Amino acid sequence: MTTVRRLVGATLLSLALVGWTVAGEPRTFRGHWEWAATGDSGSLEAVFTPTGEGTWDVSFHFNFQGPHVFSGTAEGSLDDGKLTGTVIDEDDERSFSFRGMFRNGKLRGTHFEVTGGSRRRTGTLSLRS
Repeated sequence: MTTVRRLVGATLLSLALVGWTVAGEPRTFRGHWEWAATGDSGSLEAVFTPTGEGTWDVSFHFNFQGPHVFSGTAEGSLDDGKLTGTVIDEDDERSFSFRGMFRNGKLRGTHFEVTGGSRRRTGTLSLRS
């Protein structure tokens, strides 16, 4: 009976640890954005919440003629490697994609507006933890 209890306890602990790893805690990064057409720039905060292995819900918080929060999903690494994603503005009217590379905990990337199935480069972004 003791062996069965230990086995059940170890199994439950393993399942809890796996669930914690997948659920995880949100990670917040801060940095800057630049809008290529006008040269405007400002502070950027990005919150990545894990949804699986290398997948994230993301929200970008910034000011551009007022406060904005663009939300969507991302895929890739938040440490070293490629990161790509798509977000939609808070009015569900404009869609943007982004891509970049994390190196040594710092992201350098580009963002694009997506309309009618095509992408137009709109600027750059940088993040660090």
